[in-house]
Amino acid sequence: MNAFFKRIIYGKEGPDITKDEPEKRPFFKFWEIAWNKRFKLMGISLIYFVCNLLSTALAGAGYMLAVSFYYTLTKGISVWDAIAQSERPDQAQVMYFMGLAFVIIFFNVIPVFSAGPFRSGLTFVTRAFVRREPVFLWHDYITKTRSNLSLSIKVMLINGFLGVWDMILFAFYMACSAKDSNIAGAMPNWLLFVSAAIAIFTTAMLLMMSMYIYPMIVTFKLTLKQLYKNAVIFALIKWLPNLGIILLTAAMVVLPLLLINGYFAFIVSLILYAVLGLSFNAYLQTFYVYPVLKKYMIDNPKADKSKEAGSDQDGEDHGADGSQDAGDGGEGEDGDGGRDADGDAGNEGDAPAEGKWVYPGL
Repeated sequence: MNAFFKRIIYGKEGPDITKDEPEKRPFFKFWEIAWNKRFKLMGISLIYFVCNLLSTALAGAGYMLAVSFYYTLTKGISVWDAIAQSERPDQAQVMYFMGLAFVIIFFNVIPVFSAGPFRSGLTFVTRAFVRREPVFLWHDYITKTRSNLSLSIKVMLINGFLGVWDMILFAFYMACSAKDSNIAGAMPNWLLFVSAAIAIFTTAMLLMMSMYIYPMIVTFKLTLKQLYKNAVIFALIKWLPNLGIILLTAAMVVLPLLLINGYFAFIVSLILYAVLGLSFNAYLQTFYVYPVLKKYMIDNPKADKSKEAGSDQDGEDHGADGSQDAGDGGEGEDGDGGRDADGDAGNEGDAPAEGKWVYPGL
């Protein structure tokens, strides 16, 4: 048992990677890193799951509030009365809990609901995996949680409010469009169509923006306004690839719910969510998002790199963005000074000497 937990925290030795080795295609590189980091992904997922329980509960509360709002508007009764009055109450109850599981998992793996500072710590760790940098799993997770506290809390509150508001708006739209609703006909059909288009677009925008926000928090020195401005830009200019990642994530969440029958689907989905779902999806999003940030912000010739966040009072940030500088000769817990124990190479060499990049002016 002790060896198992050591493997989760420290990983295991893997084949060396030399500088002359040709770069693998993204698909093969993605799965190679995921396989090499499988124990660390499980470890950080369990850690974040515990830290994220409050946000998980908030997502569930938002879903229950929205469903309750829908039945109040349509039939003037509670959710449980509506389930009891349905033709097949058992099936209706299972569908209710499957919907609850989907909302909880989907809106947490795409961090609309998230424990903001802890999500920053998780994102920093997965970004280190993507960049093949050495990472102190627990130390860097806690350090980045603390050093990005203020901005992450603001994002957590804003995104959480928008997430609950979005679910309530969807419930209102569905109540207005239901034929047997008490408020059926309250809105003309053309307005219902426009409302549906706006609701779908704003939901997609919120999901897409959420994928970019935390990677930018741990990589750049940004204000809240700059953070959301950049997130909006990336959501729009990468609309189709972003949509593909969202649909892929939704498919991974839905699959266990569809393949397993009854309440067991709810239990299995939550177990997968806790053990691997949170970290694997964070890794997937970071693997997709980081090259975009590198292209448009890090490698942007207009980027202002004259200042670095390392000069601030946050003395915990060191190395590329808080990770140990590969050139200082120190050894991380992952192994031999700048090389991961899983065989990953060190720093890509695209980061400033200390701190974070400042806002590059997209």
